[in-house]
Amino acid sequence: MVIVPAEHPLDWKKPPVITLLLIVINVLIYFGYQGGDSTRREEAVRVYLDQDLLGHERPLFSASLERRDRLEANQQRALEALPRQQLAWLVLSDLEFGHELRALPAFQQDAAWQAARLRAEAARDMTSSLRFGFVPQRFTVQGLFGSMFLHGSFWHLAGNMVFLFIFGFALEAALGRAMYLGLYLFSGLCSGLLWWALDPSWVPGIGASGAISGLMGMYIGVYGLRRIRFFYWLGPLMGYLKAPALWILPLWLGKELFGLIRAADHVNYYAHIGGLVSGFLAVWLPRKLGRMPVDEAYLAKEDPQAPFKRALASLDEQIGRFALDQAAARGAELLRQFPGQPVLVERLYGVAKGRQDRALMSETLKQLFALPPSPGADALLRRLAEESAASDAGLLGHPAIQLHLVRALLQRNEAPLALNCWRRLTRSSQRPEPLPGLTLQLAKQMGQKGDLQAVRELSRFLRQHYPEADPTRQLTIYQQHLAP
Repeated sequence: MVIVPAEHPLDWKKPPVITLLLIVINVLIYFGYQGGDSTRREEAVRVYLDQDLLGHERPLFSASLERRDRLEANQQRALEALPRQQLAWLVLSDLEFGHELRALPAFQQDAAWQAARLRAEAARDMTSSLRFGFVPQRFTVQGLFGSMFLHGSFWHLAGNMVFLFIFGFALEAALGRAMYLGLYLFSGLCSGLLWWALDPSWVPGIGASGAISGLMGMYIGVYGLRRIRFFYWLGPLMGYLKAPALWILPLWLGKELFGLIRAADHVNYYAHIGGLVSGFLAVWLPRKLGRMPVDEAYLAKEDPQAPFKRALASLDEQIGRFALDQAAARGAELLRQFPGQPVLVERLYGVAKGRQDRALMSETLKQLFALPPSPGADALLRRLAEESAASDAGLLGHPAIQLHLVRALLQRNEAPLALNCWRRLTRSSQRPEPLPGLTLQLAKQMGQKGDLQAVRELSRFLRQHYPEADPTRQLTIYQQHLAP
């Protein structure tokens, strides 16, 4: 289940500095500091094996696992088949076993064993998850803070950073940078404290997900009952919904509680719940008491593209159910209301072409030819050039359309397509006044592409129909320049 807000676009005029800084810090720590963990792990295993601790501790470790986890026969065999180095790390990194070991009389009475263990554990504790991770049974403030900036894998990091950005940029704008950063760290601390209080485990916890869950709670606290847009992905269902923000909190909280009760994975649901609840309360309660200033203007600000997106969605709905008469009737109004939108022009071009609607096609093409170069506009111009060459082109073959098409294609250096449109234009009964100048421009572009045959064709046309025109003389000189 994924439900994330889609209310505000990112405003790069006010960049989310703190959010981006947090992302950079997390990335640098993962690829910089944590990148050395494999070497630290190898060193810890070497120290452990060099002191022959595995021989002493292997049977005790097997007995501990059997007592704690009730290993099945196949699991016991798999454990025994592990390579020596892997088994050594498994024994050494099991903090609960190390705790049990120190309580054994045999260990307490063997000073050499204690000293060797101490050296191996010192090397082990240099790995990032044990040095700066949070182990509830070994409570440290360092671990509470440090765990928020460590990750177990690249995908763990990537997922957290995506959600940090999604929630962070809006909250930073609404709360202010200092308040946002303080609450982010506060939520991360609370997520660890709840885990420590309810499930004092020996397993190291790392990851920013507790603090990011706090951002999710803060988001709900900031918007309260205000209706906002969310993107949802529930199995095969995907789309957008608009609902009071507060209504989403039970869904998020329910998902974490379900995972805590039923899921058999390694996700720290205690941290997620602690972050979510603390983040929500840290914002919602002060908001209710009127003691937390929030940028209300930002919260109320609608996506400037929202009216256009709604209109486009409505148009797409009409096209989707083949209500082309309704779509065409709205077409001219939409073009006037939302000028310069390539995607709208593309939609209405298809409607006008399908209905052979001269009036709508005229309005649509006026906007198309006025659009600046862009991938969408360029693609539609190429489509128009290809479709106007068809035998059933109808009104697309009109000389006025071909004239504007030649100009637009030349502007985009699409000379081969422009040449075909030019040929259709020359076959019309009335040749437009700008034709000689366009012919010269087209010849120069074809010359740059090395198509001398096309240049000769264009020159021959000008000499035959415009012998005294200045473009004819210029093209003759250009041909001489091209001659070997």
